[in-house]
Amino acid sequence: MTNMTFTRSALLPLLLLSGNALADITAEQLKNELVGSEGRIQQTVIQGQQKLLDNGYQMDNELKLLQAQQEKTRQSIQELKSLQQQLSKQMQQVVRGTMSSEDKGNCPIIEPGLTTQDGKLILGESEWVYIDEANGAFQTRVDTGAATSSISATDITVFEREGKRWVKFKMPIDGGKSLDIEAPFVRYVRIKQASAESSDRRPVVRLTMQIGSMTEKAEFSLKDRSEMDFSVLLGREFIKDVAVVDVAREFVQPKPDAALNVASKKAAKQAAEAAKKAEEEKKAAEAKKAEQTKKASSKKTDAKKAEAKKSDSKADSAKSDTSSVKKPVAQTEPAKDAQ
Repeated sequence: MTNMTFTRSALLPLLLLSGNALADITAEQLKNELVGSEGRIQQTVIQGQQKLLDNGYQMDNELKLLQAQQEKTRQSIQELKSLQQQLSKQMQQVVRGTMSSEDKGNCPIIEPGLTTQDGKLILGESEWVYIDEANGAFQTRVDTGAATSSISATDITVFEREGKRWVKFKMPIDGGKSLDIEAPFVRYVRIKQASAESSDRRPVVRLTMQIGSMTEKAEFSLKDRSEMDFSVLLGREFIKDVAVVDVAREFVQPKPDAALNVASKKAAKQAAEAAKKAEEEKKAAEAKKAEQTKKASSKKTDAKKAEAKKSDSKADSAKSDTSSVKKPVAQTEPAKDAQ
């Protein structure tokens, strides 16, 4: 309706200007002209809309290509940073290989962007931490206000294994699931929350954790954190000697690769088993060689004894033969009478 109104309003001045022609145009011809003009305008509008759509699709495709190029560039930059860190670490390891133990202690490994000049890790307010006993990486709150590190735990049970105390517990994870974990018991600790008047007595366990390039044994108190945003918390007792915290940043350290850690542990286990087998084979070979040496020595001793016995037997035989030979009796002539 709008297009028709536009068409008629556009044709009206033309018709008024051509008054002489208007007298010769019939109503039917005028109607046909108006319909034809409306169709042409509609066609023009449709073509313009289609062109806009085509331009929109083209711009969308170009935007997607640009985003893909940006992602590739980002990945390339990340790979370059990773290569730079690996190269830096390798160079430092080569240099450290020529140092004495004292010099190594005074010259920690530095990773650009991840460590300070004195080798301490740079941590954000949140970081990825790999827990070996749980075989997984977890988003972790870094809290310098908390003294002790903590991990979420339920169904906590202290038990004895080979004369030492251990703790088994369940670690709640997403989806209502939980992980069964066992760890060495360290002690009990009393922790007082700022919002509570009474203190909370918790068991403390020792877990193997990895954050960034560092793998350490660390102490964690057990507490149900399923209602909190983070299932793991790192406290200042762990942070103070190994890291500095920049609360304006998050996830500074790269996320540990759980699959790589599993493969590393598997490779380490296989290497340990191979070393153990090689050691056992070496001991068996040494024992066999010692047994063979012992047998050879025993045979040699027996041969010497047999030879000595044989010599003694010959000597006894010769002595017997000598004693059996009778000495000739001296015959004296009868004395003649003296004349």
